Amino acid sequence: MKRIIPTVIAMSIGLIVLLDFFLDNLYLDMLGRTFIDWVLILASFALILGVVNLLRVHFRKIRRRENGWPYSFVLILTLWVVITFGLLDAAGPEGAAVSWVFNSIQYPLQAAIFSLLAFFTLSAAYRAFRIRQWESLFFVLAGLLVLLGAIPLGQLLWDGFGDIRTWILAVPAMAGARGIILGVSLATVITGLRLLLGIDRPYAE
Repeated sequence: MKRIIPTVIAMSIGLIVLLDFFLDNLYLDMLGRTFIDWVLILASFALILGVVNLLRVHFRKIRRRENGWPYSFVLILTLWVVITFGLLDAAGPEGAAVSWVFNSIQYPLQAAIFSLLAFFTLSAAYRAFRIRQWESLFFVLAGLLVLLGAIPLGQLLWDGFGDIRTWILAVPAMAGARGIILGVSLATVITGLRLLLGIDRPYAE
């Protein structure tokens, strides 16, 4: 029963929300809207539990003086400062104090992290562009053409590099991206069906 009841509840709610998406019925609309509101409420409580668990883990790390505990102290201090700013300001997260924290601290930190990722991107490109098989030759050639079409040097050498770059991005690259999106979409549908039919039951574990 511990597995059957959660499975039946999850399947029933999932089917009702799915039918509400495809059918126009007053009762289905009401039930679907109610279940979606419940999900938002549960997600809010899950966020609160996540914050509580974060505080518990890092307080224990500070108390035991584990490796890297000063970073835990900074994390907890920053968390409480931002929460305090958000609660004291009538505008909440849209207030001037919270906006200043994001604009002056969060965004510069993100820019610094992304700048470090450039070195990892270069190393990955070096490994990817090494010609080991004849298929790699096409990859290297396409990468060089796109690069030449994007930089001013390529335009100085030949004006056609820009048109070639546009064609590569619009035709073969777009076709590959759409194929990946279709594959992810089909996998999402299959995963949803497995959950609705009770084949996969993570909620019953």
